[in-house]
Amino acid sequence: MSFLIDPPLLFISGILIYFLGRRLGWNRHAKIVVGVGLLLVFIIFSSLLYADVFRAVFPLFPEATGSAFMLHSSWTKVTREMVPTAAVVILFLLYPLWLFAGYAGVLLLTKRRWVTKELLSREDVRSRRPQVPSVYSVVRDPDPRRAVREAVAALGGMEQFVGSGDRVLIKVNICGGVPEVKGTFTSPEVVGEVVDMVRGAGGEAVICDADMIWNKFWTVAAASGWAAWAEEKGVPLVNLSETRIVGFDFGEGSAIGVDHVSRDLVEADVIISIPTMKTHLLTGVTLGMKNMYGTFPEVDKARYHKMKIEEVIYEVNRAFTPNLVIVDGSIGNEAIGPLSSRPIDFQTIIASNDVVCADSIASQMMGYDPSEVVHLSLAAERGLGDASKRFDLASLPYRHASGKDGSWDRPEAKVKDFYNWGIELLLKFPGWTTLFNVGADFFLYDMARLPVFRYLTPGLLKLLNDSVYLVLRGQGDTEADRSRRRINVFLLLLLAEAAIIGFFLDGYLMSSFLFNLNFLVAIAVAILAAARMKTRHLLALILSTAAVMIVVERILTSSGIVDYKGSLGPTLFVVSGWTLLMVAIYGISDLFRLWFERLHLFDRLDRWRPLPFAAAAAVFATFFYLEGYFPLAGGDVLGLYAALILLGLLTSLRATIAWNAALVVVSVALGGYMELLGHSGGLWSYSLTEGLPIFMTIATAINAAAVYAVASIAGVDLSRSTAGKAEDPSSGRAGSGRRRAPPPAF
Repeated sequence: MSFLIDPPLLFISGILIYFLGRRLGWNRHAKIVVGVGLLLVFIIFSSLLYADVFRAVFPLFPEATGSAFMLHSSWTKVTREMVPTAAVVILFLLYPLWLFAGYAGVLLLTKRRWVTKELLSREDVRSRRPQVPSVYSVVRDPDPRRAVREAVAALGGMEQFVGSGDRVLIKVNICGGVPEVKGTFTSPEVVGEVVDMVRGAGGEAVICDADMIWNKFWTVAAASGWAAWAEEKGVPLVNLSETRIVGFDFGEGSAIGVDHVSRDLVEADVIISIPTMKTHLLTGVTLGMKNMYGTFPEVDKARYHKMKIEEVIYEVNRAFTPNLVIVDGSIGNEAIGPLSSRPIDFQTIIASNDVVCADSIASQMMGYDPSEVVHLSLAAERGLGDASKRFDLASLPYRHASGKDGSWDRPEAKVKDFYNWGIELLLKFPGWTTLFNVGADFFLYDMARLPVFRYLTPGLLKLLNDSVYLVLRGQGDTEADRSRRRINVFLLLLLAEAAIIGFFLDGYLMSSFLFNLNFLVAIAVAILAAARMKTRHLLALILSTAAVMIVVERILTSSGIVDYKGSLGPTLFVVSGWTLLMVAIYGISDLFRLWFERLHLFDRLDRWRPLPFAAAAAVFATFFYLEGYFPLAGGDVLGLYAALILLGLLTSLRATIAWNAALVVVSVALGGYMELLGHSGGLWSYSLTEGLPIFMTIATAINAAAVYAVASIAGVDLSRSTAGKAEDPSSGRAGSGRRRAPPPAF
């Protein structure tokens, strides 16, 4: 790649990730993984080109060295010596922005297809009602459904708000929450009771929310159970970002002016706001008023912060004033809300015909004076509602078990100040609004509160959880399991001993400290991988790898393509070292396979099982030719790789596409890395290039697939090498460990 070619390629890659994600049903996590993977490929490959580790062999470009190609020196007359290192670092740091620009650009453009040229105003809002005296009710009950019914009944019942045939838009909080954390999104249980009451009053209920930049409606709705709940309940679930979008005039002097809103919001006969009860790092609380801010279909909500978010919250509530507000405090969230907060079992429902009144009462119960909440006091001053009512905590039927009544943990003042300062600073720079959208509720918070690891965001916690889950998944701890692990580790130690002896005999001991260190790490990883495998599969992997590598290395060295320091053919170290690395590759590939399956990356591509290996083989063959090794190879080398590729293609049909992709990714990464270290350390060299041939970084994937093929011929499926829990015959259950243990699992 090059500094001129990479940006448009990354931009196009971002677009492809968006469309592939939609086509293949990828969730946000999966898209991030694919995006990060692509970035790593671009950055690592381009870095090695710039460092002249790789030689430029691309058609249409006359540059001979990698650095000349990266800078297109034949055109620009700029050489590596002329470019400061800091400038190169900055160019690489821009790579993620190019990728995200492509993704965000197409995301925003696709949203425009819903936009019409209509311009509406407050007079067109059907749900507008004359202002009436504010009333509210507070019900504390461990049963949220009963609490909702009592709270609404205290206001005169749902019939006071909903008439026969009314279309009732129920705005809930879905996208502003974390699927794994209860209380960050509105409870379906609470909403279900409201839906029943709306139907009982003769109305038609519709549940809605809108996309956010980091949370997409349908993805979060599926992950948090909302989609399944709505289907079971038979109630429409609507993403306001995918409805007809109209222009809306918020009125003269408004901070918003004219902006886009969903026509569904304008045409609703009744609007019910059901927020979850949460603290918020920027606005103090996020309740009924802040919930209506979430009706904007625009995913790029950072621009509303430029308008002063408190004004925007007031304006959207002034235009679309909820007829009924039900604050879901069954499970609230305190501390650093809305995304990094702690659940609190508050067992409280607040209902009111006045959004300002509802938020005022809820704020008091959380420990805020309503005057501290800027958008709330602003709305009260301008007559949108009544924030003057005071709630007596002593009137509750019972106090909160943990003493949280009126004393919720809040975002700390220093954190809030830093957060606001960071937003103001970021939004002054052109183009940084998108970066703010992605990172505002994560990175600024983590930067403000040290130590960082004490305040891991839910996303990082999920990543940590996934990693631990993948390592421990299915591993038993019976005597049979322990026996199997002892045997496997013993086999690996013997193999490692052979590799170390060969390493010494070949004279490599003092060649490269970096290679030596990574070689020891590879041994440790291989031992851990072996401990997870079935012994029969481990033996098959060791023997198959040894057989393949003896043949491959003998042919490559005899043809002169590879030259090992101090030896003419495959030595003890070469064979045992590659075997150790292959065990590590297969062990890590199994973890990646599990990860890919959990991400559902390839669920819709099962018919394309050979695709990952076929792509690797195509890249290998292309660079084998471009780098000039085709004439040197001769019939034995060409025949060897033709046979290996054919075997790999045929046997890749047996494994899942997730396994094939994992094996290719891991083998290219680890194999290419060790090839680079060995070549840089002088352990081996290549006949036609001073640097590392690109095709050699792909060769490990070809070899790994061949190993899989050889083991398959012997009747062993290496894609299923991980040992599960051993079964105890005395109990008929896995892993009980009672009485006499079964024999080791071979």
